[in-house]
Amino acid sequence: MNKWISCAAIVATAGLASADVYSDSTGDLFDNGFTHLDIGSVEVTNDATWLTVSVQTGGDLTATNWGKYGLAINNGQGGASDTGNGWGRPIDWNGQTITHWSATWADDGGDGFGGEVYNFDGAWNLLGATWNGDTNVVGDESQHAAGIHTWSILLSDLGVGVGDTISFDVITSGGGGGDPGVDHLSNDSMATSDWSVASVAGQFDTYTIVPAPGAFALLGMGGLVAARRRR
Repeated sequence: MNKWISCAAIVATAGLASADVYSDSTGDLFDNGFTHLDIGSVEVTNDATWLTVSVQTGGDLTATNWGKYGLAINNGQGGASDTGNGWGRPIDWNGQTITHWSATWADDGGDGFGGEVYNFDGAWNLLGATWNGDTNVVGDESQHAAGIHTWSILLSDLGVGVGDTISFDVITSGGGGGDPGVDHLSNDSMATSDWSVASVAGQFDTYTIVPAPGAFALLGMGGLVAARRRR
């Protein structure tokens, strides 16, 4: 399925941070002209407060104004979960369920960012949205020209902390409310054959929340974070 590429050890003034990078096949869309929706890889990392996801696509996000980028998570805590998603998009998680949904967009010619985060407790609840002035979902559009879309959501909204493992998928979609996932990180094959056909996920990937960067230095890690293998 998705193959682990590398685990980056980043030395910063605040300490150390690790990132897991997950690869996806490219050129697997029903219309490969949508390069800004074609996932090449996804990087996931965290600090003490935030889970951050960075999606590398094959296109220039500043050249379009309708790209949508979603993160489906099961927090592994055994609470309520759902086969759907917070936007009601026609997506089949292939027998898996999710507890949280964060959907974002690169609009205004790709130079803007917007996002929302939801949880499920028998119904989908909006926990925060950029259009509402909330600050529990934030984005970085500085690398949109290079096809990279990045956003962060609070670990506390996900109900997870250090040592917890989440399962997840990342999807891209269009601007229509009935659009499926055009590409899925979890699926190396074509996820959907058309806008009118529900997309199908593959096996979700997993990520384990690591200690905050400063904690590594206290543990005497000596400036390097050990690589954590990803399938």
